[in-house]
Amino acid sequence: MNYEEYYPSNYSQQVPIINFSDENLKPGTSNWDSACQVIKGALEDHGCFYALCYKVPMELYNKVFGLMEELFDLPLETKMQKTSDKPYHGYYGSYSTVPLYESLGISDDPLNMESVQDFTKLMWPQEGYDHFSETLNEYAKLVVELDHVTKRMVCDGYGLEQRHYHDLIESTSYMLRSFKYALPKKDESNVGLMAHKDTSFFTILHQNNVTGLQVRLKNGEWFDIDPSPFMFLILAGESFQVWSNDRIKACEHRVIINNKKKQRFSMGLFSVGTTIQPHEELVDDEEHPRHYKAFDFYDYLKFIGTKEALESNCRIKTFCGIHD
Repeated sequence: MNYEEYYPSNYSQQVPIINFSDENLKPGTSNWDSACQVIKGALEDHGCFYALCYKVPMELYNKVFGLMEELFDLPLETKMQKTSDKPYHGYYGSYSTVPLYESLGISDDPLNMESVQDFTKLMWPQEGYDHFSETLNEYAKLVVELDHVTKRMVCDGYGLEQRHYHDLIESTSYMLRSFKYALPKKDESNVGLMAHKDTSFFTILHQNNVTGLQVRLKNGEWFDIDPSPFMFLILAGESFQVWSNDRIKACEHRVIINNKKKQRFSMGLFSVGTTIQPHEELVDDEEHPRHYKAFDFYDYLKFIGTKEALESNCRIKTFCGIHD
C-alpha cells in the first residue's frame, strides 16, 4: 500500500493534522506532549482537528463505503423501519428543507456484535448478510480506539490525572451513524446539511473521498475538509463544551455538495454520555467559574427540537447554562 498517495494535500493550512500513526507518538514523550497541546489549542480555537490514521486499512475502508451504498439503495420503507425511542437515532430523510440528505443510525452500541446484527436483520431479513455486521463491528472497534486515544490526549493536555480519563471513557457510549447526500438536480439547492453543532462529546467523521464537509473557523470563515481515506475529522460537540466549562468550543459544520458526479457518503462515530457537567478540575472561582449545570443528555436531545431551542442564540446555554 502506497500511503503517500492518500496523504492530505494543502487542506491542512488552518486545521492542524495529528499523525496518529507516528510510532513516536507515545505517552510520556515530547512528541506526545506537543501533540496534546496542539489538539487542545485546535479544539479551543476551532472545535476540531484532523487525525491522520492508517488503522482502518484501505480494504476495510472500501468495504465499509461499498456497504453504505448498498444500504442506502434499499427501498425507503425498509430504511424507515429503523426507529428509536431516542431522538436522532433512527432513519432521517426526505425533508423538504434538506432534500439531498439521508441518515441511518446503525447501532447505539456498535462494539456489541448483537446490536449491529439486529440492524442488519432489520435491513436484510434474508440470510447471507453476516458480512455487513462483521465489517461494521470491526470498523467501529478501530474508530473507538481513535476516540479513546484522543480523549486521553485532551485530558493530558489539560494536565488531568489518568483517573479522570478513565472516568470519562467509562461514562461514554457510542452511536455509529451513516450519511448519504444525493446529487442536486438542476436548479436545486446544493446544501446537503445546514450549519449545526453536534450534541456529542466527540464526533469522528470519515468520508468517501468526496468533498463537501465544511467547518466554521474561529475567524468565521468556512473551511473545506479534506475527504482523503486516512483522514478523520474529530470535532467537539456541545457535551465536550460543557465538560470543558467553555474552554473547548463545539464545532459548527455543514455540508455543501460541490461534486456534480459522485454521491457523498460519510460515517460518523458519536461518543455520548448520560449525565454531563463541567469537569471539577476545569472550574475555579476566578478565571473559570462554573458555566453549566449538570444535565441529562437524552433530555437535551428532546429539548433541541423545541421552539425555545430553535429560537435561542445558544441552545446548550439556554438549556443548562448558569446565568449571572
